[in-house]
Amino acid sequence: MRQALLSFALFSGLMALAAGCGLKGTLKPDLPPETTLFVTGPVDTVNHIVRLHWFGTDVDGEVVGYELRFMNPAAPAETAWVFTDRTDSTFTIFAPSGYTRPTFEVRAIDNKGQRDPAPASNDFQFSNQAPVVRITAGPAVNDTTFASVTITWSAGDPDGDVSRLRFLVWLDGNQANPVMTTARTFTVPTASFEVSGAIATGRRKLFVRAIDDGGRAGEADSSSWVVRRAVTGSIAKLLIIDDVPTTNVSNVRFDTMFANSPARAGVASDEFTVLRLQSTQPFRSAADVEQTFKLFQAVIWYRSNETTFPLVLRDYQAGIEAYVNAGGRFYAEGLYLTEGVNASGAFTSDFVNRVLDCNGQIAAWVSTTSFVDSSNGFGNINNSRFRSTTLQDSTRQQTLAQRVGEAGGMRAFKIRAHSQALLWALPNQLSPANADSQVVAVSTLRPGGGRIIVNTAPFSTGIGSGNTGSRVIPKIIQLLLSGSLRPQF
Repeated sequence: MRQALLSFALFSGLMALAAGCGLKGTLKPDLPPETTLFVTGPVDTVNHIVRLHWFGTDVDGEVVGYELRFMNPAAPAETAWVFTDRTDSTFTIFAPSGYTRPTFEVRAIDNKGQRDPAPASNDFQFSNQAPVVRITAGPAVNDTTFASVTITWSAGDPDGDVSRLRFLVWLDGNQANPVMTTARTFTVPTASFEVSGAIATGRRKLFVRAIDDGGRAGEADSSSWVVRRAVTGSIAKLLIIDDVPTTNVSNVRFDTMFANSPARAGVASDEFTVLRLQSTQPFRSAADVEQTFKLFQAVIWYRSNETTFPLVLRDYQAGIEAYVNAGGRFYAEGLYLTEGVNASGAFTSDFVNRVLDCNGQIAAWVSTTSFVDSSNGFGNINNSRFRSTTLQDSTRQQTLAQRVGEAGGMRAFKIRAHSQALLWALPNQLSPANADSQVVAVSTLRPGGGRIIVNTAPFSTGIGSGNTGSRVIPKIIQLLLSGSLRPQF
């Protein structure tokens, strides 16, 4: 220990006496502070996250702060002194190989700016165990998607802060150019699937690797599946999504109707693709929906007379909104497509108002086994009559099934402009009865030039002469691809 100076009061008195008596002498220089470093617990090999403590003393002044640094062989460039006024801190040591032996130095600074010339130091040995990552949701080995995929993973770190993990994601052999993220889910951009500017059908493999706060990377987990081209030709005009399972007694009729409609609309067989959701599920996020749809000029999603709840439409409708807002053209037909008062459905009421640009939906007094109240749900009577001025067509509908205890699956929209009406239910054709004609299918132009059509009285279930669906669906395709759905009055 350095010898302490006299107290400030005594020192001042002696100086005054020396001045009065004419004494001459030399002042002693200011002494630098001293620093002490310690760590709680064992000092052998410790976790790469460690809490260190230090303090300083100054016999002729006061300590105002400290400078500290790690001399870490694993990070040789990081040797600069860092100032702090704390006397303890938790450090995360960079140890990407799992072990490092750095030297920690700390020096006190006194009120006159003097630094301890002999900083306190200690050599430490730090270990760092590798983090782990496991893909929990993604395509199975036999699954097929278009050029979009979303994966989700879980992760852990046996000796680190899980919240500070980072993840590297790469496709196939592109390990040298991974995407880094702190999220636990990731959607691969469509462009990442391109090889020499094109997307080919074939098996792809996605990898995820965790890196902990000490810089150590764990083993990568991976998922392999088949990615398909949008169409076999050079122009992807149309995607048809079949959302009717084979358990539906009319499944073959519906599938045949939609599969044959592109040719009737002048679309070549190599310009459209049919996606059957019963066989494969390529959508795991709204981003998947958006990216997949953007591969095509137009998309048709048919559920026909299904009464099961369309979960994908409900969960990922934001992707549909993004698609039509970017110029895409989308047509959906089926029951229970929108929610409302005492009426379940996929698209939210907000979606109806904001994206379909409606003033809500019409409600009527109904009585079911579950409630007696107003509802946005409507059924229809046998051979109900409908009219489309846009398509210059009329049709009859067989009585559509509905869920037990719920109002019917059809909806009546409060349109803001007459041009939005794609299909009208003529008076007294709905259940509860409608005194006036009601719009049951709405067509809305989006600001970006796209268009969205939601039809709750599906054309594919029409009956009567001329086979309504086979006649009308090709018109829908032509109108979607033309980019214009203008009513003919």
